[in-house]
Amino acid sequence: MTQSTTLASPKVMKKQASNTANASSNTASGSYGCGRKKRKLEDLYSSEDARVVSLNSTSIPCRANGLRGLYNMGQTCFMSVILQSLIHNPFIKAFYLAEGHRSAECDREACTSCAMDEMFQEFYSYEKAEGYGAVGMLLGSWMGAQALAGHKQQDAHEYMQFILNSLHLANSDTADDEQHKAADCECVIHQVFYGTLQSTVTCSNCYNVTTALDPIMDLSLDLRTQVRRKRLAQAQGKVATAAAAAAAAAAAGSDESINLQSCLERFTSAEKLAAADYACRNCDSHQAAEKRSSVQTLPPVLPIHLKRFEHSKATSSKLDAKIAFPLQLDMYPYTTRWQRQSQQQSGSEAGEGLKKADGHASTAIYELSSVVVHKGKLDTGHYVSYSREADDWFLFDDSKVVLVAEREVLDANAYLLFYIVRDLDGA
Repeated sequence: MTQSTTLASPKVMKKQASNTANASSNTASGSYGCGRKKRKLEDLYSSEDARVVSLNSTSIPCRANGLRGLYNMGQTCFMSVILQSLIHNPFIKAFYLAEGHRSAECDREACTSCAMDEMFQEFYSYEKAEGYGAVGMLLGSWMGAQALAGHKQQDAHEYMQFILNSLHLANSDTADDEQHKAADCECVIHQVFYGTLQSTVTCSNCYNVTTALDPIMDLSLDLRTQVRRKRLAQAQGKVATAAAAAAAAAAAGSDESINLQSCLERFTSAEKLAAADYACRNCDSHQAAEKRSSVQTLPPVLPIHLKRFEHSKATSSKLDAKIAFPLQLDMYPYTTRWQRQSQQQSGSEAGEGLKKADGHASTAIYELSSVVVHKGKLDTGHYVSYSREADDWFLFDDSKVVLVAEREVLDANAYLLFYIVRDLDGA
């Protein structure tokens, strides 16, 4: 919810002007009584004036709608951006504001869920504009993972995985030895983030198919192949003529061709396995094979991790390539159902017809909720995030909160993307 500070309407302004004129005429005549005909205020207030007023109106957020920053307590921006994405997640918000976790009855030491509950109360129950110090969450994180202890920059994706698991443990009634049964867990974290990934391996000799299902809480997409293809095209363009360079760029793709959808297509496309890498049980020997992945179960909230950081024994580096991403994402073409049914038909037109005819296609539409950005170098960078509140987007940079344009969000070099399903019945 936002409140807009705008000028008064023309009707109100006219009344105020009339009252002022009448008061003046009672005390003095002079130039006010020259007999000249007055112009109506509506004639002076053009549509262009209204447009200028609208464009220059300042939106002031309500102070009790979650729009508060988080103080940086010593390189804790990696934690802040993930917490902001959870604070503005409607499912997580509904759980905590409905007292889904009763902190008064919790006896867990340094409980991260108690800390999260306190944050929601602070952000949504009190009209405060200053930043918030998430000390309880920091202590709970330190006690929950020794690698997080200390004032050292951490990876936001790794922290997201930690905090989701920590909140799962704090809100689950399942015994410890059954925690791996995520599909049966009724905690809020698994109800919101849990999905399944299906992997199939087809033997090239006997065509035997082996299927495996793995639980997922996010999708990690490799960017290296896409970026290398672009760099190769650019290198070839340098030694070619201007016309050839333009053709190569058009064929290989510009910045717009490296987008989230192309990364998802590569993630779910067939991968050739060499015979040395696959042993077919049916053939009882090593055989060449084809591997393919697809999303069997889509979660209500889908975090997507763009793997910008590369680590090896010798060096570590960061990929700064721009990856375009949409406000609305159709995940249906990357599901097991889509792959199974599209394989039964041939031709792209048949596939498009299937997509339109299948009612499940509309239930896989996701809307962007939050974006996490890593700025700077790998070891000296800084995390900021964008989150949507109602129809507005806000930048969260530690304790600073700024209303931004939608275009700024879409132009960001995303590291993590949080998408929320539009139709919950289909999730």
